[in-house]
Amino acid sequence: MAKSFCLLLCFLVLFQGSLGRQQPSRQQKECSISRLNAQRPSRTIRSEAGVTEVFDHNSQDLRCAGVAFVRYTIEPNGLLLPSYVNAPQLMYFVQGRGLQGIMITGCAETFQSFQESQQGQQEQEQQGQQGERQQGQQGEQQEGQQGQQGQQGQQFRGDQHQKIRDLEEGDVMVVPVGTGHFIFNNGGRRLVVVSVLDTSNDDNQLDVQPRRFYLAGNPQNEFQQQGQQEQQEQEGQQGREQKGSEGQQQQQEGEGNNIFSGFDAERLAEAFNVDVRIIRKLQGQNDKRGNIVRVEGGLQAVLPPRRQQQQQDPLYASGNGYEETICSMKLRQNIGDPRRADVYTPGGGHRTSVTGYDLPILRNTVRLSAHKGQLNQNAVLLPYYNVNAHSIIYVIRGSARIQVVQQNGQNVFNEEVQQGQVLVVPQNFASLIKARDSGFEYVAFKTHENAMINTLAGNLSLLRAMPLQVISSAFQVSDNQARQLKHNRQESVIAAQGSSRSQY
Repeated sequence: MAKSFCLLLCFLVLFQGSLGRQQPSRQQKECSISRLNAQRPSRTIRSEAGVTEVFDHNSQDLRCAGVAFVRYTIEPNGLLLPSYVNAPQLMYFVQGRGLQGIMITGCAETFQSFQESQQGQQEQEQQGQQGERQQGQQGEQQEGQQGQQGQQGQQFRGDQHQKIRDLEEGDVMVVPVGTGHFIFNNGGRRLVVVSVLDTSNDDNQLDVQPRRFYLAGNPQNEFQQQGQQEQQEQEGQQGREQKGSEGQQQQQEGEGNNIFSGFDAERLAEAFNVDVRIIRKLQGQNDKRGNIVRVEGGLQAVLPPRRQQQQQDPLYASGNGYEETICSMKLRQNIGDPRRADVYTPGGGHRTSVTGYDLPILRNTVRLSAHKGQLNQNAVLLPYYNVNAHSIIYVIRGSARIQVVQQNGQNVFNEEVQQGQVLVVPQNFASLIKARDSGFEYVAFKTHENAMINTLAGNLSLLRAMPLQVISSAFQVSDNQARQLKHNRQESVIAAQGSSRSQY
């Protein structure tokens, strides 16, 4: 009996240990692809201070990869309204510079304007003294109310908020699932940002339909087809008409398109402890500005000097320890600087990656990665395939001829891709990229936190790892020809135009 109990206990320990080692997986999608397509935006939404361009997430290619793709163009002093989505995001800053706020519940407001708070406190004390002289003695209850209001005014004078990150061209930014965020263009030219939403990630407990929940304004839903949106608006209007007996005030609820607009205004006023007229603004009623709005005079926020912010300085505000882990985790990595290249070929180009080894949040939560590549004039990205991930390629500048081959040897893509287009290359499909005269600059998002490639030519290729006899027998070539296949290309990933070959 005791022996059986011990065996059962050991089994349970091993079972629990194996569960603990399991990594979250992506939801697998059906990928029956006979033809790939280089995509352009299928929908354009214009706002007061920018443009949102949405690529068709229902296309066969993006459905196979299990992602959605969006491009934002934000004018100077433009603010992409705060929102959160049902999937983790990986953003790449294509052009310009800006500020991004990531709001994580429970984290301390570590960016604080103490001087303004002290000035506000002094002003509030002066106002309180004047009020006492004017009102006189009106009872202990009214004095208590004035004291409470004075404390609230002192607390919220000045400003304090969570960390705001200064981002620039070449930066990759991670936004975890359900995390509020906003972007502001504080530069002198347009800010262009592309974003991949991993709707197949296990952190998305809904279906694979991307959903953006705006916290402000009355923006259009970029992930909803026009017909579906009109149908939803009609259903919402019918529902409001059915509630007509509750008065005109309640009929106005839901006229906005942010997360607050569906709540009863008076209940929200009670929850925020503010006047109901403020709640009307919160709900975005009659707001026609769209999802990118203009901030007159620029964004006034608490920011350290630019040099200091680029350093990894600790967070100084006191807290409960939570902000030392989740709140201070690294969310940003620059892959646009050629000096940080992982692969470099003189005259050919370079490539820089960000993976779960660089940003732990990619490994532990988001499970995405990316690399930024640049091919010089007529340079070649040697034949390769993605071992463990789909690849979503966005063309930043220039053009290239890309060929993609599937498992039965059929060519599923053989076209030129140009600036602004998106191409999905499924896992294990082999690719060959040759830049045109203008060169080719791109960013590739990968659906694995530590995405790997295998090359089919070059000094790190599969052929290089084979014995000569295997190559000659498999391809029915002579030993000398097998040596040429194995050794003539000395570069590993990128080959420059007219690069030299070994003599065999």
